[in-house]
Amino acid sequence: MPRRSLALLLALALSTLTACTGARADPVDATQSAAPATAAADPSPAALQPTASATDVPTGAALDVRVPPARPAALEGPPTEENAKAVARYFLSLFPYVVATGDLEAWDALSGEPCSYCSSVRAFVSEIHDAGNHGEGGAFELGFTSGFDVGAGEFVVGIEYIETPSQTVAPDGTVVEDFPETLSYKANFSLAWTGSSWVVNGVQVDDWGKNP
Repeated sequence: MPRRSLALLLALALSTLTACTGARADPVDATQSAAPATAAADPSPAALQPTASATDVPTGAALDVRVPPARPAALEGPPTEENAKAVARYFLSLFPYVVATGDLEAWDALSGEPCSYCSSVRAFVSEIHDAGNHGEGGAFELGFTSGFDVGAGEFVVGIEYIETPSQTVAPDGTVVEDFPETLSYKANFSLAWTGSSWVVNGVQVDDWGKNP
């Protein structure tokens, strides 16, 4: 049975990675290339310049997803490849937290207007919590992270990660949905530095299948 987040993320993956700056008036059409015009057409980890993974965001199945991930110093800039990777890892690590708590403040602060993934996750989380439910488990184990400096304050970041089992739980403790599988994904991000802050302008998630 497909998992809640699997269905969501695979649906979102059909939309290409948006590569817009905050100053651009119109979002890039979903049929356009996943990468910025000045980057490779395929922003997969193999196409990105391989550099060491950022380690400032704790991950793992034992992580309490009700506790917000620590804000990395990279959020304050400057616009470097390493900082872009740290920001993308932080944003991705917010997903289990917002599902568990419904607290979207940090998510919204980084979500760019053209990011359909960002808005879809927000709607998904609101639907769960508006019904009085919440998520449990589902921590992400973040793996290899690649970064590419596109120029003009824009970056493409690729992150490999594993999603651990989770449940949707009602206020009385009843399990509404159970998702016992452990699944692998690859997420590609388009980020931009506005001059004073980071913004996530697009995310594409690809399914890497079920782990044994």
